[in-house]
Amino acid sequence: MSHAAKLLQAAIAHHQAGKLDDAEKTYRKVLRVAAADADALRLLGGLYLQTRQWASAVACLEKAARLRPADPETLTNYGIALYKSARRDEAVAQYERALALRPDYLSALTNLATLYQENGDPLRAAVLFARAVAAYPGDAALHYNHGNALFAAGRAGDAAEAYEQALRLKPDYLEAMINLGMALSQMGRSAESGQWLDVARSWFDKALQADPHNVVAMNNVANVLRQQGRAAEAVDYYQRALALKPDYVEAAINLSTSLRDLNRYEEAIDYCRRALALRPNSADARINLGTLLQDLTRHEEAVSCFAEALRLKPASVDAKWNQTLSLLALGRYAEGFELYECGLGVTHMRGDNFMPHRRWNGEDITGKRLLIWSEQGFGDSLQFIRYAQLCKARGATVIVVCPPPLRRLFAACGFIDALPADAVDGDFDVHAPMMSLPYIFGTRLETVPAQGPYLRTPDDARAQWAARFPARTGNLRVGLVWAGNPRENQINAHLTDRRRSMALEMLRPLFDVAGVDFYSLQMGAAAVAQIDVCGLRSRIADIMGDVRDFADTAAIIENLDLVISVDTSVVHLAGGLGKPVWVMSRFDACWRWLQNRPDNPWYPSARVFGQPAPGDWAIVVEKVRAALLTIVSA
Repeated sequence: MSHAAKLLQAAIAHHQAGKLDDAEKTYRKVLRVAAADADALRLLGGLYLQTRQWASAVACLEKAARLRPADPETLTNYGIALYKSARRDEAVAQYERALALRPDYLSALTNLATLYQENGDPLRAAVLFARAVAAYPGDAALHYNHGNALFAAGRAGDAAEAYEQALRLKPDYLEAMINLGMALSQMGRSAESGQWLDVARSWFDKALQADPHNVVAMNNVANVLRQQGRAAEAVDYYQRALALKPDYVEAAINLSTSLRDLNRYEEAIDYCRRALALRPNSADARINLGTLLQDLTRHEEAVSCFAEALRLKPASVDAKWNQTLSLLALGRYAEGFELYECGLGVTHMRGDNFMPHRRWNGEDITGKRLLIWSEQGFGDSLQFIRYAQLCKARGATVIVVCPPPLRRLFAACGFIDALPADAVDGDFDVHAPMMSLPYIFGTRLETVPAQGPYLRTPDDARAQWAARFPARTGNLRVGLVWAGNPRENQINAHLTDRRRSMALEMLRPLFDVAGVDFYSLQMGAAAVAQIDVCGLRSRIADIMGDVRDFADTAAIIENLDLVISVDTSVVHLAGGLGKPVWVMSRFDACWRWLQNRPDNPWYPSARVFGQPAPGDWAIVVEKVRAALLTIVSA
């Protein structure tokens, strides 16, 4: 045996015994005798990886890789050293060289997958973990990591299957239990899959049975409870987690959200500030704080808060979207409508971006077929369909795709040429999402297009419903809406609806005003039940049972003198028809009411009655009653 070989054996023995200093000295002796000994270079490089001496590891493993270009282990270790030295592109190349030689080489697969995941490419990571799983199907950790990559890629259902496989192989795999619960919870956020929340909760409970002090499981139980609208119970779990781990920033941020759900704003702000004290660079804590400031109508402060969040996390759509809402509430339309574009393609903001190509951005459209499509709710479509008139004036053939309940009403507008149920590429030249039109037209507060009514009731509907009304008696005819769509399976929308809606009972002071005939414009069986429970059948007429769509509602409104409504689509319908409409608006008003300014640039016929404090409908109703008395007494 050569002298170099004996030295190498001694170095390996030191290395295996954990005598790393002796091992390093002896490997170096080998290399002084045989500078091109690939094994000594590879093993010394591995020792430097162990001791986190990344530059030295790169130097050794680079030489080893030149000497052993067909050895997957050497190439992979060289890749790890490059990765640790922040030379990520070179690391990828070495991992890929290793996998070209041995496609199932586990270390190369997992290290390359991890690198992709850290670089924000979880789909490529998931593909690599899938290859690893196929090669080593009995490894629970691989299934778990595959699930993590799938979850990060937004494929919660596939991630759940991967976590379930990990748990079949290792039933006590605590992290897989928690992450399975998180994937199921994500699936439960859609209205059709609410049942997954209970299943998610069961996995978090199993994790807590295995480890009663697991704060991550507690935090996730609370998240499920919050999604189910059980904010008070969620608060208890968050507080338990923080009692065990006072520096648990995520729990503090989440607790602030549930306190907000309970209208406990000052406490919520305190927890946001606690999170920021623990983690000053937390963009999420600043986003939560900004949202709370919005709720308290402190929009200037909120804008600054979101700006700081974006400094820390420039790609945050949540920060951009919330900043947009505050800018619009302040009437800063130039900035607000430009930033509003960030929400397109995000389901809970502006909905899916169904047509990303051939977007119209304001260029000449003379003689072109322009498709305008509704991407949000009825009220938004009713408010922004006015821009179709401007598009028509620019010489376009205007095609509108909207929800069926709006189609008959919009067909009566003289500025819309076609209202197909759907549209394919050949049907139009360019397109625009309806709520992008204010941005495309450069709308400012002083240039809101609000010259005259832009909606028109179809003639047949007008004639049909006019016959349903009794002869005029001289009384004022007033339509009422007191609640919106509760959307109980969408927690944030549901909470917003709770703030904007009231019970019919709260309007009782209005029914004491003589000289007024009231008509319900409230849809649904629940509205009829409230009228009966309140004993108001003789005081408020309900003819909504025969309403098919917004054209019918518009025809009813044509026969009224005034509409009084909480912030729902009926407000926009009445405003678009030019009918006097009084808006009873929540304290944290929708941006379009400009912090509850009494008049409104979008609807000259509107008058806004805003809550002076969160939840204070009594003052609003009192002011509406006084205004009604003024009219009937005139």
